[in-house]
Amino acid sequence: MRGPRRPQGVALISSIVIHRSAGAGAAGVQVLDTTFKDKRVFVSWGLRGEDLSREAEPAETVAARQALQRESRQVEGPRSTEVFIANQAATAISVYRMLSEARSGDAVFFLCDSPAVVEWLVTALEIREG
Repeated sequence: MRGPRRPQGVALISSIVIHRSAGAGAAGVQVLDTTFKDKRVFVSWGLRGEDLSREAEPAETVAARQALQRESRQVEGPRSTEVFIANQAATAISVYRMLSEARSGDAVFFLCDSPAVVEWLVTALEIREG
């Protein structure tokens, strides 16, 4: 038995890029304004370091986290959350759960285990050209 279907052309998640950096140390850094269930949440992501410590993170991940904090005007605290996504199968569940738990205006950072997980994350966030 199937659940209700979304009307054609209505996205559950919709994101637009509000910050994009390119160049040395910040290749591919993006911050999104993501709409989900009538909430607007700031979202960014990065790849994990070798041992999951912040000291081992790639420069792009550090830049993405900083850009998210600047764009959302959040510092780490109750309105800024971070989640680690270990594999492609966990991507959709993690995105849905984190966006469901977020309040409008919150910042969510996804720390991804691999470039393949990043690709799935970008697909799940439904980025559209603004």
